[in-house]
Amino acid sequence: MRNYTLLRFVRLNLYFFVMYCILTAVWYGLNGRFAENGTVDMLKEIALNAAIFSLLFSLAMLLLYRRTELRIPVQKYTAQQLQQRLEEIGFVLTTQQQSALQVYKPSPPKAPALAGSVFVQQTANFWLMEGPQKYVMKLKG
Repeated sequence: MRNYTLLRFVRLNLYFFVMYCILTAVWYGLNGRFAENGTVDMLKEIALNAAIFSLLFSLAMLLLYRRTELRIPVQKYTAQQLQQRLEEIGFVLTTQQQSALQVYKPSPPKAPALAGSVFVQQTANFWLMEGPQKYVMKLKG
């Protein structure tokens, strides 16, 4: 749960950078642009464009699925009801073991895979949840 947003940003950024580089290089190879302009210059161009694209797209994903923390009284939901509500909005439990922190991952098509995980922890009086604001706030009402 700690530094999850930073780790998510780094993973998204690396994923988009690598995929953009690969797909663009394949496209340029099929069109013969490496032979026209030189391989080194084209690789520099691809890397620069991939860095800009991945940074912008990662930031867009983080803004679109910004994260929030929510406290819900334990009296409002039992553990089973909370799990059922999370499944209704599109999140499934990743592990069945009883630990202090439960992790729910998105299951498309209800919740997009880029939304990120929901972390749930029970204290004496509250359910502490951290996840995408768009989905976690549905549990509040």
